[in-house]
Amino acid sequence: MFEQLLLFFGSIDVRLQAGDVILILLEQGIPVLLKHVSRRFSSKKRTRRIEVELEDKISALPDELLVQILSLVPTKDAVATMILSKRWRYIWTMVPKLDYNMNDGIHKVGFLDFLFGKSYQRWFLRFIDESLLVHKAPVLEKLAIELGGKCPVDVNVDVGKWIEKAVVSKVREIELVLMWSAEHTSLPKSLYTCNTLASLSLFGKIIVDVPSLACLPSLEELELNSVVYKDEDSLARLLSSCPNLKYLDVERHPQDNVKIFNIKAPLLENLYYLYVELRSHDEGTGGGTLAIDSPALNEIFIADYSGDSCSIENKPRLDKAFISGSCYPDDKFMTCLSSVRYLELVLNFATFVWFNTINFSQLLECKIRLVHELDWLEPLMFLLQNSPNLKVLSIDKTFIRYVEESPLSWNQPSSVPECLSSHLEIFEWNEYGGRNEEKELVKYIFANSNCLQRARFSLKSTGKKNKKKMMEELGSMSRISTSSQLLFSTELEYVSVIYETCSGFGPIFRIFSGYFGLEV
Repeated sequence: MFEQLLLFFGSIDVRLQAGDVILILLEQGIPVLLKHVSRRFSSKKRTRRIEVELEDKISALPDELLVQILSLVPTKDAVATMILSKRWRYIWTMVPKLDYNMNDGIHKVGFLDFLFGKSYQRWFLRFIDESLLVHKAPVLEKLAIELGGKCPVDVNVDVGKWIEKAVVSKVREIELVLMWSAEHTSLPKSLYTCNTLASLSLFGKIIVDVPSLACLPSLEELELNSVVYKDEDSLARLLSSCPNLKYLDVERHPQDNVKIFNIKAPLLENLYYLYVELRSHDEGTGGGTLAIDSPALNEIFIADYSGDSCSIENKPRLDKAFISGSCYPDDKFMTCLSSVRYLELVLNFATFVWFNTINFSQLLECKIRLVHELDWLEPLMFLLQNSPNLKVLSIDKTFIRYVEESPLSWNQPSSVPECLSSHLEIFEWNEYGGRNEEKELVKYIFANSNCLQRARFSLKSTGKKNKKKMMEELGSMSRISTSSQLLFSTELEYVSVIYETCSGFGPIFRIFSGYFGLEV
């Protein structure tokens, strides 16, 4: 029966989106929809009878199956099925996932204005109110609400009421995005004592005001994006109320009321921290602090451009790290980086010193991103000297804006780095420009990398003749590893085994497909 149902849905004209189907229902009635569907799979001799039979077959399915089907479509479309028949009137109320996005269907504003005599946004707010009021699934797996900039400010929007309804419904996941032009809003205290909540994502004009008795025993994933904290104590109470927190994603802005951002979470494994308060190198520190006390931390992503200091306690054994920005880590933080096996680093003046002071004894794969023209060759050689087990090295100059090329200096090391003589297998360079000093670096790596398996180059856009010349120059360079491959492409994308942490739980691979035009 389920396979037949899938075939039925698959027969609908793919040009019709679910929201369009619902609006056809509202505007012209169910017969129009059935006529459109039957056009694809019925003969002209069996129109009306098959339409009725198909409707009866779907309606005869068990409630559990219908609920599963409605869980796969947008909430507004699932709710709209209540007008199909008495059989469908209350099916949608048992759907365990509710997703309200004010930006969906915005192109239908004219029709909805005519239908309701109000704007689409006003109708949408009323729709959330009334649908949540009658929703009766025993467990709400997910509530997602996104209100955009066009949300009317002269309407009393009770976000707290929606959250309280979710808490009563034993919600497991909440995503709340408030990008409206109204003032920041606080959330009900019951949110911070919800013992079923496993994932919480707050974005935008939200005040995080955490009561002293907060307790979130099931929370494992937390995202705080551009929110404002009542004070630093609220942040501390929030994190201390989550004893099982394993994934934390923070994106800050300068007016969030926090000077010392203290992350204390004993079971935290993955940390994503973004703070964009742009400062030049000459401006020095920002006066704030990022303090991390998470002994189980395994993966860390820090893009901090505030100039703040950064400290870490309890010596977590980091495995993967992405570091960017102008933060100033203390000695303990840099010591923790010595355990990483996968490192992605954006080079700047603040990170230069790391290469000469940190012993990356466990490092297997390293990607270096350059966003400014700096004299980076010598720091790179320090990195190679201090990474004896490195197997994959990637240089990425994609994000450099070539206004004026800064001078580079190349000094051949007095001794060959151990990683080149014994371990390096993959060498990649994105946006290779073919400067004399860069050529000397490539020659040195080719001449000393005994285990090299492949070298890949994406060439800087300097015209076809120049690209051909660069390819010929690279192809003529002697490689000590006779079995290595040399690959070129003008559209090379980095092929990485570095893990990427995202809002889903745990690491996933980032996979790119490149086009390699020449193999030597």
